[in-house]
Amino acid sequence: MATRHVLFWFDVEDCTVPQSDDCARRIAEIFSARGQRATMKLVGHKCRVLRERVRYTVIDALSRHAIGFHSDMHGGRPQPAEYMAPHDWLDGQREFEARERRGVDEIEAMFGVTPCTYGQPGSNWSPQVFPVLRAWGIPTYVSGFGYVGLHAQPFRYGGMVNTSRMSGTDRRGRPAQHYFGLGFDVGTDEAEARHHAAFDASYDLLEDGGMISIGYHPCQLVLEEWFSTFLKPRAQTLAGFERLDALLGWVLDHPEVECITAEDLPRLYPDRAQGRVFSADELRELALAVGQEVYFQEFDGMALSAAELFGMFTRFLAQAIREGTVPAGAVCEHLDGPAARQFIDCDWFEADPEEFCETVPDVADFLALHGRLPDLIEADAWDLGVPEWFCCAAQMVAHLVEGGDLDTTVATSLARLRINEHVSDEAARNSWGGVMHYEGFDGSKLLEQAKLQAWTLKPAILAG
Repeated sequence: MATRHVLFWFDVEDCTVPQSDDCARRIAEIFSARGQRATMKLVGHKCRVLRERVRYTVIDALSRHAIGFHSDMHGGRPQPAEYMAPHDWLDGQREFEARERRGVDEIEAMFGVTPCTYGQPGSNWSPQVFPVLRAWGIPTYVSGFGYVGLHAQPFRYGGMVNTSRMSGTDRRGRPAQHYFGLGFDVGTDEAEARHHAAFDASYDLLEDGGMISIGYHPCQLVLEEWFSTFLKPRAQTLAGFERLDALLGWVLDHPEVECITAEDLPRLYPDRAQGRVFSADELRELALAVGQEVYFQEFDGMALSAAELFGMFTRFLAQAIREGTVPAGAVCEHLDGPAARQFIDCDWFEADPEEFCETVPDVADFLALHGRLPDLIEADAWDLGVPEWFCCAAQMVAHLVEGGDLDTTVATSLARLRINEHVSDEAARNSWGGVMHYEGFDGSKLLEQAKLQAWTLKPAILAG
């Protein structure tokens, strides 16, 4: 029987009432008493409040668990999506780094560790955060929401393991829901029955193994509703602790269940393609599979994003042009997607070998300098969209390996951006009307950037 990895994570965020501090401590103690670790995602301001309230018993209890980051101010205005929405790819990154770095510093100072994960507050998902998180050394993204999802399981996007949007259809095409959140009603019979049913449905679908994500907010055990100071009766809060402990024990009683944290995700879902040199023959096989569409590929137990394929094809061709021979292969390296979408007005493109090869060194230099795909490929006689250039480069790689020369005309129709099938317009638009955003908020540019960065999307393949 295959292992079901269960990720319990808690957003430690509420700063309004001291009782929320004790809820976070009690949850940490419940997991520790059972010999388990949870993922505790802290808000930077919450760290400051815990210090000001001299709540070192809370800090000590949390420190026994995996520590993540959940924004600096959480409910403060402007929200992350609000301040990134007007900006392009690069300026959005600068905004996120300038506004949120303080929260990471608070966590590192309090717990002595770099956060092992990030997850946005509420529906404030944004693609611009990924390069910044990587630069900060944060390797995973744990959330119950996002615009992007794949097979209702963890996936790689932006160079990180993601657990957002673990719903939709699985690899077998079946409807699947492998994330559920606990609510304000924890402690009631109805909630317990609902949680058991959701877990069992997910468990049964994971006959080949996989992950179940369960999220909660400690403040929901003590508050009656969001963004308030109305407290539940003490007996109701205590019943919530008892039922949460019972739920954890019930989950662990299932055969082949392992409780994990965000710290475990890179080990469980290693990127075996990253840093690997793919031989010329392997590149030929990958190139032939491209056709006229932009999509990730799975190859010999590994996954490669469209951006990684783009980079390998480009470097392979650049070396062939520079050295006048067929290279032995090319290394797989992460690249971000384009910063902007440049459209070309043509149904069919054709270029002779010399024209096309003239663009290759410049593209290779751009990748090396910026770590992302260009927005447009420009030549003396024509401009070409990045998707179409990618398809032509694949044709050239396959011909080079098969024929040993660069003498072939490349041609393509408008490429199909199949990767965008995994970016949900509906999820994005529904999020813009969320309770945390100002009325009339429009995140259209975030959705556009999400699709551009879908070049980085690929499955996260479970080790073994």
